[in-house]
Amino acid sequence: MPDISCVGKYFTILNLAAGALLFHATLQADTPDGGDDGNPIHHQFMFSANQAGHNLSAYRLDNQKGELIPLNGAPFETGRFPVSVAASPDGKYVYVTNQGADSISAFAIDAQHNTLRPVPGSPFPAGPYPDAITISPDGRFVYVANEDSQLVRIFQVDPGSGRLLNTGHTATTGKHPIYITLTPDGKFALVANFNDASINIYRVDPDNGTLADTGALARTDDNPIHIAITPDSRFAYIANYGSTTVSAFSITPDGKLTPVPGSPFVAGAKPYSVTVDSSERHVFVVNWAGHDVSVFNLDAENGAISEIKGSPYPTDWYPYDVVVAPDDQHLYVANNGAANISAYEIDTVSGSLAPQRHSPFTADLGPYSLAITR
Repeated sequence: MPDISCVGKYFTILNLAAGALLFHATLQADTPDGGDDGNPIHHQFMFSANQAGHNLSAYRLDNQKGELIPLNGAPFETGRFPVSVAASPDGKYVYVTNQGADSISAFAIDAQHNTLRPVPGSPFPAGPYPDAITISPDGRFVYVANEDSQLVRIFQVDPGSGRLLNTGHTATTGKHPIYITLTPDGKFALVANFNDASINIYRVDPDNGTLADTGALARTDDNPIHIAITPDSRFAYIANYGSTTVSAFSITPDGKLTPVPGSPFVAGAKPYSVTVDSSERHVFVVNWAGHDVSVFNLDAENGAISEIKGSPYPTDWYPYDVVVAPDDQHLYVANNGAANISAYEIDTVSGSLAPQRHSPFTADLGPYSLAITR
């Protein structure tokens, strides 16, 4: 059993490859290449920020086969200990929080040449111990959780260059904010507070990106570490690393979190990450200490989940994160202890998983966290 000295900061894992972060972002981008009909080909890309390698791997995703093809020049240098990644909704930029350098590395996606290029001015100051990073659905604002400062910092994106401007606005959180995400409709932001088993929910100002606490603090099981929200912005699912459960809440129009029937739901040993497919049929949870991924059916009426027959499915060592491709046909798991990415084909009806033919795919040391753009 590995020994973790600190969650969300410098993860020290003994007898394993050093911790790292994987971010998987599928991005629509035109290339000058034409298809048989003469129209531009749309490529999608996957990114892996490697915490121990201090760099960013990048791949083109083969949508038909689910395979990962490295981009030219990968991996790309970041700051020290990158721990979270986000991509702009328009597929132009990728941002990486570097916890060991208190900074954000920014890259422009050059789809024409199948590579990444640094954004002018990168890296950008992020405050002490930046952890999770997320981008508003309209792509105008970037949010970073600073875990030791117990706050969220807000940045504005220059759409022409991808540069980040620190707005000076912040939002106070609970103890050790380790994850932040926005509802897909852009109305609310949710923050997981690892050390006090709670979720803050904030109302987002669409004009300046500021966050106003609704006061609707929600309690979870021990050590909430990751949040997934359904595409319709109605339900939120929280992986509780300090237990064996996933907490589930409905999100009310006035910004309250109400537990769904049966919550919390039993997953595996030390759930680390959770995601929902775009059809809102299934919820996927990776279990760090179980070396597996649990699959649940999702009741779209009340948000309750129930584990499917055959679940959980084995991964490689110490999975940290999980993401579903936009077509809902492929699932990817970051295996922190094995330095690779497991890929699965998803039965879109039952949710059952089958390993992709060439899985796992090599990453750098210890893939850590995943996210996806639609």
